[in-house]
Amino acid sequence: MASAPGPPSVRGQSGDQPVSPQTKIQRLLKAGIELFQDDKDLQALETFKKAFLLAIGLPEPHTQARCLFNLGAAYIATGKPKKGLKCTWKAKEMGATEKGDGDLSFNIAAAYDAMREYTKAAEFYRKATREYEARETPKAADALVKLAYCLASTGDATSAARSFCLAGRAYQRARQPEDAAMALREAANYFLRSPKYRLEDVLEVLEGCSQLCTGITNPELLSHLRNHLGLHYAELKLFGPAEEQFVEALKLCSGESFALRKRAVLLQNLGAIYNARQESQRALGYHGEAANAYGVLGETAAQGQCLYNLASAHSQLGNHHHAQFHYQQAVKAFVDAGDSYGQAQGCEGLGTAHLCQGRPDQAAHYYQQALALLDKAKEACDIPRERILEKLADVTRYQETLRRCNSYTGGLVDSGADPLWKYNEHQSRLSNEKGGTGWA
Repeated sequence: MASAPGPPSVRGQSGDQPVSPQTKIQRLLKAGIELFQDDKDLQALETFKKAFLLAIGLPEPHTQARCLFNLGAAYIATGKPKKGLKCTWKAKEMGATEKGDGDLSFNIAAAYDAMREYTKAAEFYRKATREYEARETPKAADALVKLAYCLASTGDATSAARSFCLAGRAYQRARQPEDAAMALREAANYFLRSPKYRLEDVLEVLEGCSQLCTGITNPELLSHLRNHLGLHYAELKLFGPAEEQFVEALKLCSGESFALRKRAVLLQNLGAIYNARQESQRALGYHGEAANAYGVLGETAAQGQCLYNLASAHSQLGNHHHAQFHYQQAVKAFVDAGDSYGQAQGCEGLGTAHLCQGRPDQAAHYYQQALALLDKAKEACDIPRERILEKLADVTRYQETLRRCNSYTGGLVDSGADPLWKYNEHQSRLSNEKGGTGWA
C-alpha cells in the first residue's frame, strides 16, 4: 500500500498468430510489462513506444489499442498523466478492453489522481472497484486503498476511513494479512482525524488490526504496526492496550531484528505511557535508556524529548532537584536541535522546578524565557502561552505575599507554607517512527 497514485495496470498480448511484426510486438509488450513490474518505468515507457510504432504499421486496430493502453499506463507512471490519460481514452475508443474491465477505470483514476483532480479520480476508483468486484479479482482492494487516499485528499476523512475498512476486508478475503492490517491501521488513523468519528468504529478496526498482527511474520512490518497501534490507543487515552502494543513491538527489537532507533522510539513511548498512568518510578528507566540511545544516534531533538519526559517523571515523584537537572539537559539538547518549542517547554519545566524548591525569582525568569521562546516557535499555540501566563501571574502574587510577610515578621516566613506549587502540567512526548510528536 502507498499513498502515491499508481502503478496503473498494464495488459499483455494474448497469443496471436506469429507473423513477424506481431511476434516483435508481442516480445516488446512482454518485455515492457516485465520492466514495469520491476519498477523500471522509464525503460518500460521506451519499450511500449517501440511496440506502438510497430503496431501503427499493421491494419489491426485492436493490436494498436493494446499497445496504446500500455503506453498510457507507462506515461502515467512516469509523471506524465495528461499524455497517459489521452492514450488511455484513445485505447478505449479503439477497443483495448472489454466492457466492465476494471483496469481501464483504474488507469483513468490514476491519471486524475496524479493530476490532483481527486474528485474525478475517486469517481473512477469507485467504478474500478465495482468492476473488479464483479469479476471477483483481488485488485478491488488496491482500488479501495487508492479511493481512500483520494477521499482523504478531498478532506473527507470519515469516508476515507470506511474505504480503508472495506480494503482491509477485501485483502483478508484475498488472504493478504499484511496488506489487510495496514489498511485497517490507516482506517483507524483517518477515523481519528474525522471530527465525527465514533469510538466503537476506531476500537473495532484497532482490534481487527491487532488480531491480524498475530499472523504476520515480517518483524519490521510487525514492529511498525504495533507501534502505530500503541500510538492510536494512547491518543484515545487507553493506556493499557497502548502499553501492550509497545511491549510487543519492543520484543522484536532484539537479535537479528535489532535496530537501535526503533528500540529508542518504543522505550520513549513506553516511558510516556507510564508517566500518563502516574507510574513515574517505572517510567524513569525507559526515559533514561531512550535518551542514551538517541544520544548515540546523534538525534538531539529526540534526546531532548526523552530528557524532558525524564524530568517530568522526577517532578511527579517530587524529586525537584533531579527534575531541574534533566530539564536543563533537555533545554541544551533542544538548543542544539534548533527546537524553540522544545526549549520553551523545558524552560517552563525549569520554572516549576525552581518554584517547587522555593525560588520564585528564578521561576519567574524561566517562565518569561519560555514565553519569549514561544514567540519564535513554529509550533506555538495559545494553550501553553495561557498556561505559562497563569503560572507567571501566580508567581507574581506569591512574591507579593512574601514581601508582605517579610514586612510584618521582620523577614521570617512560615516554613510550612504550601504555595500551590505541587502541580505538574507537562505532558510526556510520544514518538512515531519518523520522529517525536506531542500528544494530549
